[in-house]
Amino acid sequence: MGERMKASFIGVVAVIGLMLLGSLIIALIVNFMDFSKSGFQWLSFIVSVLILMVGGFIGGRKTEEKGWLTGAIVGVIYIIGIMLYQFLAQNSWIYSNQMLYFLIFVLAAVVGGMFGVNLKKATN
Repeated sequence: MGERMKASFIGVVAVIGLMLLGSLIIALIVNFMDFSKSGFQWLSFIVSVLILMVGGFIGGRKTEEKGWLTGAIVGVIYIIGIMLYQFLAQNSWIYSNQMLYFLIFVLAAVVGGMFGVNLKKATN
């Protein structure tokens, strides 16, 4: 179980780093282009899903089996981080429409983890 948690930790660190980079890029795009509120929301949602897939992929690639589980752990840790941030920094709990976003985030990380394990098996 230690190897899976190490791989999940690496995936979460990758997600955090990529989110910081993605946020910087999105901020620059929004600053220099005219974006509507809905366009900004969709852009940030798509970037988040892609980054979680990459984080699940990285975590899944580090494990030999059950990439879906590693991806799920990466996704759940990310969601717990979002919930803690909202609760502690913004003094609000989760909204009802966020549950669908959270489910999509976990599914994206799971799919990334499955691709990561299968790619590793194909290259060996």
